[in-house]
Amino acid sequence: MSVDKNKAVIDYLITCPQIYRTPLYFNFINAKDSTKQIITDAVDKYTSKPYIDGSVSKLYTFTIIDFRSVSDLAVVKLSGYASENLEDLSDVQALIDWIADQNENRVYPDFGEDCVVESIKTTTENPNLVGINEEITPPLAMYSVVIQIEYVDYSKQLWKGD
Repeated sequence: MSVDKNKAVIDYLITCPQIYRTPLYFNFINAKDSTKQIITDAVDKYTSKPYIDGSVSKLYTFTIIDFRSVSDLAVVKLSGYASENLEDLSDVQALIDWIADQNENRVYPDFGEDCVVESIKTTTENPNLVGINEEITPPLAMYSVVIQIEYVDYSKQLWKGD
């Protein structure tokens, strides 16, 4: 039975504290502070690696865009004062760290009985600032995190070894 991988990824991500407590959109966004968007990414077919038994190693790639209000205030150089921008970046970093922890503990999305997930990882060690939308108030920073799931698809497997 085929599993909707997009739904499986959403079910998986909403267990992340940084995502669970904020609005999450799929391939659409009502951009406001702390909203997140999942964008499906095209994966080139050449990345799939067929095995002699008919199974295929594949990638599922998606991007999370995290929208955060941004401050135009300089970083305060006195101890005890926090910068909104640094706090927001730290919160987005926590998502990257969560993905790394999940991979280390081998906790993956459920792609169904025909697929075995081998790893989940971000493609960078820290968030990427895609841009700042200054046309709205407050201005929103857009941080992106690209995530790749490596899995083996056994749905077309010809035989099973001993």
